[in-house]
Amino acid sequence: MLDQTGSILDRIIASKEDQEKQDFQPLELISALLLKLSDKEADVLKRRYGLNAVVKETLEAIGASYHVTRERIRQIENLAVRKMKDDNQFHQLIRPVEHVVVSTLEEHGGIMSEQHVLNELATGQRTTEFDQAMVFILTELLDDRISKVGPDKTFVKGWRTKTADLEFISQTLELLSNSIRAANVPLDLTALMVAIPGQALTEKTVLAMLEVSALIDHNPFDEYGLREWGSVVPKRMNDKIYLVLKKINKPMHFVDIAKKITEVFKKEAYPPTVHNELILNSHYVLVGRGIYALKEWGYAKGVVADVIVDVLKRRGQTMTRDEIVTAVLAQRIVKKNTIHLALTNKHLFAKQPDGRYLLV
Repeated sequence: MLDQTGSILDRIIASKEDQEKQDFQPLELISALLLKLSDKEADVLKRRYGLNAVVKETLEAIGASYHVTRERIRQIENLAVRKMKDDNQFHQLIRPVEHVVVSTLEEHGGIMSEQHVLNELATGQRTTEFDQAMVFILTELLDDRISKVGPDKTFVKGWRTKTADLEFISQTLELLSNSIRAANVPLDLTALMVAIPGQALTEKTVLAMLEVSALIDHNPFDEYGLREWGSVVPKRMNDKIYLVLKKINKPMHFVDIAKKITEVFKKEAYPPTVHNELILNSHYVLVGRGIYALKEWGYAKGVVADVIVDVLKRRGQTMTRDEIVTAVLAQRIVKKNTIHLALTNKHLFAKQPDGRYLLV
C-alpha cells in the first residue's frame, strides 16, 4: 500500500513538473523586465545579449553607436540588470522560471552543460531568441541560485546549483574516463553505469556528468569515449568511414558507406571521396565489387588467388575445392566460379589425384 501511495505521489509530482515546463515562458519574462528600463538601458541589454534575436554586439560596437566609451556601456549594462533585480515585481516574475531551472538542474544531479540545459528547458524547437534569453537569465538573473562551470580542463561551459558537490562530480568523471581508457573503445551509457557500482546515481545524472565533461564526448551512435578519439569526434573522412563500418559491423559498398555517413553526420559525403579513402587506407580491404570491410575483422588483402594462398598456408595441409570455396567466401563476396577459376593457376596451386589442392 505504501509503495502504491509513493507511486501515485511520484506521478503527481512528475505531472506538476511537466506542467511547469509547459508554462515556462522565459521570453515573456524578459519582455516584462525590459519594460522596467529606459529605452537606452533596454537597447543596450538587447544588443549586448542578443535579446532581439540578432547577433550579440560588443561593448565597443554599442558604445560607438552612442558615441560613448565601452566602459560607459558596461556601466549602463550593470545598472540596467541591477534595476531589473531591484524592481518590486522581480521576485514574483522570476520565481516560476527560477523553479524550473533549479529543479531541472537538481533532477540531473546538480550540474549540466549549457547545451544540455537549453535542450531540456526548450518546450519546442530551440531558437536563437530562446537560447540568448535563457543565457541572459542564467548569467544575470539567477546568479544567487546557480553558478557557471567551465570551460576548463574538467568541464565544458555549463551550470550547476550552489549545492552541487563538484569534488564528487570530478571524481565520478575521473572514474568514468578511466573505465573508457581501460576499454579502449567507446562505451554506451549502460556499460558506463556498470563502471560506477555502489553509487546511487540515476542514468540522468550520469548522462549529465558525461555531457558536461571536457574529456568525454559521444559519437552519433550515443557511445561515449575520449574527446580526442576519432571514433568519438570524427575529424576526417577516414574517421567517419571507420565509425560507420564499425557500427554496421559488416562489409559495405562504398556508395552505401557514403549514404550512411551523410545520414549520420548530416553533411553530404560524396562516393568518389569515400572510395578514394577506402583505396588509400590500409585499414580497409576490398572484399567484393566496390565492397569494403575492416582489416581488423580478419580479412586478408589481395585478389582471390592471394586469399586462397593465405587459406592454404594457414591450414597447413591439402584442402578440397569445396573447403577452399567456403574459406574464401568467408573473406570475399565473389561468385564460386571466380574461385574455381583462380584454382586453375598452376603457378600457385597443384591439384592432387584425390582432388585436393596444395600450394606449388
